[in-house]
Order: sequence, then structure tokens, then C-alpha cells
Amino acid sequence: MSIRVLLVDDHPVVRHGLRRMLELEKDMEVVAEAVDGEQALNEIGTVSPDIVLLDIRMPGMGGIETIRQIREHHPETNVMVLTMYGNQYLSQAIEAGAMGYLVKDVGNEDLIHAIRAVHRGQSILHPSLSRELFNEFASLAKGGNNYKSCLAPRELEIIRLIAAGSTNKEIAAQLFLSETTVKRSVSRILDKLESKDRAEAVSEAYKRGLI
Repeated sequence: MSIRVLLVDDHPVVRHGLRRMLELEKDMEVVAEAVDGEQALNEIGTVSPDIVLLDIRMPGMGGIETIRQIREHHPETNVMVLTMYGNQYLSQAIEAGAMGYLVKDVGNEDLIHAIRAVHRGQSILHPSLSRELFNEFASLAKGGNNYKSCLAPRELEIIRLIAAGSTNKEIAAQLFLSETTVKRSVSRILDKLESKDRAEAVSEAYKRGLI
């Protein structure tokens, strides 16, 4: 089955270019376009996309609030940010529930790879931003959020692999565990970090200085 993508950007030239690129891929289909968050939410209810690829700065409802609304009302839909603003909105987007954050200078192949990865449940960051996010959250942890680790050593290994973009199957292979054991561990990690999904758990783990 094709990966169903909803494009959200207030620039028609950007949407047109993305549509042409994505529709060259046999496993991808652009099911709708929207110019802002409000229209995006309406479209989601109609076309049920797997991935929403959106900009951050848009008229009306902006990207951050749109991500929150999507995660609250359509949790089965994953959200990716594609923006020109670098790390300016990075932590806000991740905290709101985005599974991916890319800058518009990303190459076509990298964007395609990222969409497929997010569709598989992986979290993806633009390579130049990953270190900045780590440093930001590490700074917050040192500044007073001195959490005692609530995760067991094995769970720490798993959350670090999740942060690196590994799937449950890949984690199981690397740690010599069954995929069922990994799934149970991921569920416990989400509970302990009070997180709804993997992206939120990674964000919370960074905040607590666990990774």
C-alpha cells in the first residue's frame, strides 16, 4: 500500500514541487494539499493520510498548534516538519508531537528516506540539528531538572536506540532480544516517561538527560 501524504504549506510553488517529487515514488501518494493548519485538520478527516508534511510558519493556525491538534484528534497520523527555520522551532515541534523535523535544504533522497522512516514509526531529525537538540536538552537538565533515572539499564539502551531511529525489529537484533520483549519494554518506557508515543518519549528522555 502507498504511503498517503498530506502537504501543508502556504506557498503553492513548494507544494507543487513536493507533489511532483513524491509522486515519482511508487510507494507514495499525495492525497491532499492545504495552505494552513485549519484546512489541514479538515482534510485529515476526509482523506486519512499516513503522514502530514507541514511547514511551521503559516497564516492562521501555525505549525506548532497544528501538530498538537493532529496528535490529539488524529493520533494515527504521523507529522513531519519541513521548514526553512532551522532549529528555531525544533524543540517546540518535538514537544508538540512531530516525528520528524527537516530543513528545506534537505536533499530529495533524504526527504524520501525520512518519510518512509517516519511511516515505520521512527523519529527523524535533520542531521545538522540533532546535536543542537541534544545540547539544548542537556543544558536544561544541567540547569535544574536533575531527574534520577527512572529507566532500567536495558530500557536506557532501548530509548537511546529509539532516539537513533531504530525500529523495534532493529533494536531486537542489536540487543539479542525478541521483538515481543522489545515491544513490552517500549510500552514500559512510555509509561515511565509519561509519553503518548515514541517521539514524545525521546523528547522527554532528552529533557531528563537520559540520552
